[in-house]
Amino acid sequence: MLPLSISAAVVVALSATAAAAAASDATSSPLLQHRHSFFSTLPVEPSDENLKVSRHQVKVIGLAGFREWEVKGSLQGILNAVGKTASGESHGDDNGKVHVQWFDSKAPLLRPPFTPTYIPGFHLAITSDNFEKTWKENCHIVADLIGSVDCREIGVDATTPLERHPNTLRAEDLTTIHKHRYLHKTTDPAGFLSSSSVVSSLISQQQAGSTPGPALIDLVLHKGKVSLKVIWTAGSGHNDNKDGEKSQSTVEILFNEKTDKVVEIGWFYREITEQEHSVFDHYLGATVKLDSDGETVNEAMIHTRSPVFPPHRRDFSTGNIRAYGHGYNSTMTPSQSFHPHSVTTIQSNPNIQETTTGCDLHVLQVLPAGYFVDPFQLEGLAPEIGESTVYGETDLEKPVGVVAGWGSLVMVKAQPEDSIKTSKWTTSNITNIDTKGIKTDSVLYTSVVDIPMHMRYQPPVEEGNPATHVTVEAPWPIVAWVCPAATNVGDESAALNAAAKKLFYIPALPLSLLFPRDEKTDRETVDFRFVLPDPIPKQFPVAKMSVPVGRLDDMNLVRAATFAMAGAGTLAVALALVRSVTGRTSGKGKQD
Repeated sequence: MLPLSISAAVVVALSATAAAAAASDATSSPLLQHRHSFFSTLPVEPSDENLKVSRHQVKVIGLAGFREWEVKGSLQGILNAVGKTASGESHGDDNGKVHVQWFDSKAPLLRPPFTPTYIPGFHLAITSDNFEKTWKENCHIVADLIGSVDCREIGVDATTPLERHPNTLRAEDLTTIHKHRYLHKTTDPAGFLSSSSVVSSLISQQQAGSTPGPALIDLVLHKGKVSLKVIWTAGSGHNDNKDGEKSQSTVEILFNEKTDKVVEIGWFYREITEQEHSVFDHYLGATVKLDSDGETVNEAMIHTRSPVFPPHRRDFSTGNIRAYGHGYNSTMTPSQSFHPHSVTTIQSNPNIQETTTGCDLHVLQVLPAGYFVDPFQLEGLAPEIGESTVYGETDLEKPVGVVAGWGSLVMVKAQPEDSIKTSKWTTSNITNIDTKGIKTDSVLYTSVVDIPMHMRYQPPVEEGNPATHVTVEAPWPIVAWVCPAATNVGDESAALNAAAKKLFYIPALPLSLLFPRDEKTDRETVDFRFVLPDPIPKQFPVAKMSVPVGRLDDMNLVRAATFAMAGAGTLAVALALVRSVTGRTSGKGKQD
């Protein structure tokens, strides 16, 4: 058995030095750093039954939870790992950063310690002081990495899509947000990842033992360096083998001396604390490093925490809340309208007061083209709902079919502590029941953020379709407290946040674009503390609106009616003119 308690975690590192690789091949490419993190949703202590370690190989057996793989290295090292070369040239003088993120709407919603509040779909963000230069110098590289980018010059007609992939993105598709250009596609994110791309090839090398298709892919290209993170869900692993017997799933991690500098494998799970369902979920970790011969073992404890407020604890059989934590739900109301309201209700226990001092509550809506908001209307409502920021397409007159962009986003800075705002905290008495059945009285804080929306006219349905309404979906908003980043080296909070980001932190797009970063270090100047949807769904939830729609079957009737009305109107005007002229002529005749 591995010498670890149930409240600890193991990280096994299989390492070899770059010098040793260089000795065997003087022209060896830059080496890569890997981290494989396994997060168990069950209280399973890692042992020699589920972590089998040998030289240059670790087998992880019987995991139920999530798996994250991170690889870092130079662009050339990443390409060499899949036997490819870049079709474009990387320029070291460009400081622009390209950030690509996929989140599969069909994948189970992530759980802490990951940040589970990623908006489903495909996201692309480019940060640069000179967007045109960054796009020109990195576009072909991004096309090699993901295979869904059209690199023709900005402004050049692009009526012919790339043959290798039907979903292509162009520079004109991106919306300006501060120093960033951003777009979001609500379609299947996998549709923007070519099977022949570098990222697909890398993922296929690590896919074994995980469910088909990653839940999340996060790719960053910056100054010739690449960072790729992939998250899969991992089931209990009990599948029938060819003999009809139950077999556990196995993930095999290999160390490649030709391409890898270090490979780390870790097993993590939650530490139960006295503040469970009140403040944050905590995690403990241990680092075990092996040399290239697998003889030396060193352990170092890591203490970290999740950036997510714990949700309500519910009864497993009835779903009733037994202990109140934190959560939110959202809805579009009324369900049929061209002018609905997005109503988000946030609930928290009293610990929210002491844990969010100096922080601001933000509600971020990422809207597809079928929805839009009126910035001037929101500006007028600021004294009631709070300050708002809007980016993207807001033209009030455009129907969906002529909207050039991907949609829009709106972020409202709610102020629940302000008694004047409609989003102010309201309190209600509650009763919590602990694991021993002991009841305690408490208070529940509730804030309601009401954002007025508008719907665009939808394309008419095809002939033979009797539908009079279509359903337009929009993902639920992200709800997050935004706090100043702790910078004091001796501050326990700063140490915990730094550890969390090192282990399993992936900035959520587009939320991370809306707050400034330190220009010298490129680090975030704020910490995000997320509130989860309640009750926690299997997939990221969406709001639905039923919108009236035209029918092509009615086209002839509409044309005839339009022609008849236009003719009748023309005739009425003509008759009015005749009467007016006749009346004047008659009157003049009488005067004569």
